[in-house]
Amino acid sequence: MQSQSSTIEEAIKALEKKILDIGGSRLLAQKSKVDGLKLHINLANEEITKAEVAMAKAEKDSVKFKGSVASNRQSLEDVEIELEKLSESLQEVKDYVADIRAKVEAAQAEVENSKDDLENLKAELDEKTEEIQAFRAKEVRNSISSQRAAI
Repeated sequence: MQSQSSTIEEAIKALEKKILDIGGSRLLAQKSKVDGLKLHINLANEEITKAEVAMAKAEKDSVKFKGSVASNRQSLEDVEIELEKLSESLQEVKDYVADIRAKVEAAQAEVENSKDDLENLKAELDEKTEEIQAFRAKEVRNSISSQRAAI
């Protein structure tokens, strides 16, 4: 009986070892799958964290850029108003310059007319002066002739 019991015990131990061997390889396979899944989960969690950080940064940048756009839009409006004022001032200056040019041209025309009038007056004065001198010369001759005749 002992020999039978020891044979049975050995058979039981051999079966347990086979069960452990079979179960152990499955256990290792399952453990390997679980470890692989954990690795994938950790990688996915890291990617999610990176994406959340990037999204938070993008939201902050978006708010910052919206403020910048609003500020630049206001600056643009201010510059456009200033440009409009400067354009109006430029038009006023252009109108003023055009008015001054017209006055200068009119004054130049008057100067030309005055020069022509002055030349005509000088010519007339020279003519009258010659007539007066001719008349005086005649008077002097007449006066000398009458004094000679009186002597």
